Order: sequence, then structure tokens, then C-alpha cells
Amino acid sequence: MNWLTKFIFAHWNFLMGGLVLLMVFICGVQVGESRINREWNAEKLREVLVVAKQEQRVADIRQSQTQINQDISNDYAKNSMALAGRQSASRPIGMCDCATTSGSSVPAVPDAAQRVAVPATDALFASDGDAKGMSCEQLEIDAAQTTLMLLEVQRWYELQFQAFK
Repeated sequence: MNWLTKFIFAHWNFLMGGLVLLMVFICGVQVGESRINREWNAEKLREVLVVAKQEQRVADIRQSQTQINQDISNDYAKNSMALAGRQSASRPIGMCDCATTSGSSVPAVPDAAQRVAVPATDALFASDGDAKGMSCEQLEIDAAQTTLMLLEVQRWYELQFQAFK
């Protein structure tokens, strides 16, 4: 007999035990690898879902902001038209009421000067169209438009704040 066969027959318990341990080790590696791969794939899927939810949230926010901006713009245009129509139709009595009910000889609104004084060196110049077009009516219209703009900006801010708490 060969020395190898003698050795195998003499120590077959140890060799079979080692072979069983090797098979258990290989099976454990296979099971562990498959478990790690499943967990890895599940984690990647969770990350993809989180990214998709974030992208959907961004798209929803953009859509909501666009809708809010469009609503505010439409309301502003509608209110601006209504304001312009109301001011041209009937002007309420206010600061620029030129009715002279007093018995004095001084007019309620003084006449404009014929010439403008020489401006200082650091004065800002207005174009001729601005200087001629400025009146109480124009100031009233500008104040109403500014108030309307401020109200719409406040409403826009409140809607944005409420939408994205």
C-alpha cells in the first residue's frame, strides 16, 4: 500500500471533520453573501425611492409656486383694471378737491409757477413728461397702484408660507 492511503485510512476521522468544516464554511459564505446582496439591493432601492420622493416634492413645489404666482398675477391684473375703471368713472372728494367753498380770494390749489427755479448742482432731473403729468390725480392713481401691489405681495408671501410649512 501506498503511504498516502495508509495516512488517509489512519486519519479518516480528522479528514472528514475538516471536509465537513470546509463545506460548512463555504455554505456560510454563500448564505452570508446572498444576505448581504439582498440588503445592499434593498438599500439601493430605498435610496432611489428617497430621491424620487425628493424630486416629486420639488416638482410639486414648483407647480404650486407657479400656480400661486399665476393666481396672484391674475388677481392683480383684475384688481388693477377695476381700480383704473373706478378712478376714471368717479373720483372721490379728497385732498385734491378744488372746490372753492371758502370766501377767501386765495384759490384752494395754487397755480403752478411759470418757470422752475435753477436747480442745484446735485439735483435729480425729471423728464418733461414726468413734470407735466404729475398731479393729484396721478399721485392718487400711483398710491392706489402701490397699495394694490403691496397687498398682492403680502398675499403672495402668505400663500407661499402656508403652502410650504
